[in-house]
Amino acid sequence: MKPTYEVRPEGTDATLNEVALLHRQSQGYYRDIASAINADDNTAAGFFTELAEYHEKMVGKINEILSDMAGGVHTPSRSSETYLKKQEKALNQALQSKNTSELADLAHENERAISNAYEHALGNDKLIEFARDLLEKQHEEVLTWVNKADRYKTVPQDFNDHYDDAK
Repeated sequence: MKPTYEVRPEGTDATLNEVALLHRQSQGYYRDIASAINADDNTAAGFFTELAEYHEKMVGKINEILSDMAGGVHTPSRSSETYLKKQEKALNQALQSKNTSELADLAHENERAISNAYEHALGNDKLIEFARDLLEKQHEEVLTWVNKADRYKTVPQDFNDHYDDAK
């Protein structure tokens, strides 16, 4: 049986919720992108599908901890919106024109913004240790995806090269 986490320093659940929201939003955007470009570009669709799956896995791990924590309802702040959400107009234009180069740039910036959110979250000195451990481990995976997104911009067909060992 999983232990319950009754004692929680202020900010742990809010911090985890904010990070989870970034992953949840990203997952949705990347699935939408993959669906929109699937018929035109299998390589791009595959990349965005992998991004969506990675975000789904990340939010699942955070949700496991959140479900064990006693707590109230958390209202996300505007700072927990993804870069993609903040750049929705540019994203829609890139989708309409099927501009995979622009979509790749937006994805890279989104992943960098998520990495920055992890750094900010890890700066919370009130995080419970198990939450800090999870976020540190996940941040390593986020950094791998920042690099994959950067590589995809220059060598789309080989975006996984050199990063498969990190899985």
